[in-house]
Amino acid sequence: MDLPSSADEGEPAKTIIRFSKIVIAFLLLTSPFACRQKKEVVIATPKVDSIAIKLEQLHKADSMVHHKKPTKKIYITFDDGPNKGTLNVLKVVKEENITASFFIVGKHVFDSPQQTAVWEELKADSSIELCNHSYTHALNKYAKFYQEPLTVINDFEQNHQLLQLDNKVVRMPGRNAWRIDSIDVTDIYESRAAIDSVHHAGFEVLGWDIEWNFDHKTLTPDADTALLLRRIHNLLQSQQTKTAGHLVLLAHDQSFQKVESIEMLRYFLRELKNDATYEFMIASEYPGIKK
Repeated sequence: MDLPSSADEGEPAKTIIRFSKIVIAFLLLTSPFACRQKKEVVIATPKVDSIAIKLEQLHKADSMVHHKKPTKKIYITFDDGPNKGTLNVLKVVKEENITASFFIVGKHVFDSPQQTAVWEELKADSSIELCNHSYTHALNKYAKFYQEPLTVINDFEQNHQLLQLDNKVVRMPGRNAWRIDSIDVTDIYESRAAIDSVHHAGFEVLGWDIEWNFDHKTLTPDADTALLLRRIHNLLQSQQTKTAGHLVLLAHDQSFQKVESIEMLRYFLRELKNDATYEFMIASEYPGIKK
């Protein structure tokens, strides 16, 4: 019997070695890939989860904002129209879809054909309210005006009849005075008797909690709207308005004649609208005013 030669004996061994090398190489090549795959899966999973959680949190926060109910009433009022800024104010108020009250001076309605036309446009707009700011505005001679209570009463009654106003809400010219229900405020004592007389004649006297000041020479409104907004917020939060939860803002429409001032008004109203706890009201809806 022939025995296998040494060459024959080496072939199976070489085959096994080559096979082993192939297996080892395969394992070495595939192991990093498998690790990478495993690592990627581990990283990707929490990333997806964190995004989903974040989106859910944002959705809940957004839902809470939109479901807040108004708890504070804002009364936007404009004095002394009709004048050059009145239509600008009316345009912004309508475009921003808010309600406001315009306190009208009767003499200004008839001072010029242009002012009469503005008055007609105001009357035709059902989204706003028109109130009484006297017929003469005391001709801006306030101390003399308030010395004669009967003259003051007649001035308001004349305005009410000529303009055919449908409410009895008035604002005293040159005075921040209140005569509504239990609110009795007079800023200048010498005017007290005349203001009392107006109230006893059946008018509801509405003053203001905060004024948007303006330069009386340039008619430019105070540009620090951020401060005005903070003051409104603080007055309501600290319940320092005449009636808690209700704030009356006084502005003057003649101060909104320039483009910059008009945009300032638009920005201010939008910022108020962005607070879901605020609700815009008209003057005759103020608590205690008799219908």
